Amino acid sequence: MGLADKLEEASKNKKPSNWCPYQYMYDNLTPENQKALDDAWAKGLSANVILSALRSEGIKSSNEAIRAHKSGVCKCSKK
Repeated sequence: MGLADKLEEASKNKKPSNWCPYQYMYDNLTPENQKALDDAWAKGLSANVILSALRSEGIKSSNEAIRAHKSGVCKCSKK
């Protein structure tokens, strides 16, 4: 596969302009895990504690994605 083919393939997989990694992760959680995450935020747990718990369950996320989403500066807040 040449460069042109790879670039063409990459353009087909382009994420929407309002794609938010945190929201994507959240939307793909089970309803039970969504509730647990919502409860954790409501209890005031820090992003670091929540990220650690997510990672221990094999759920991928990052401090940057969580902080951007929670502070309202992620792309999904600009819908």
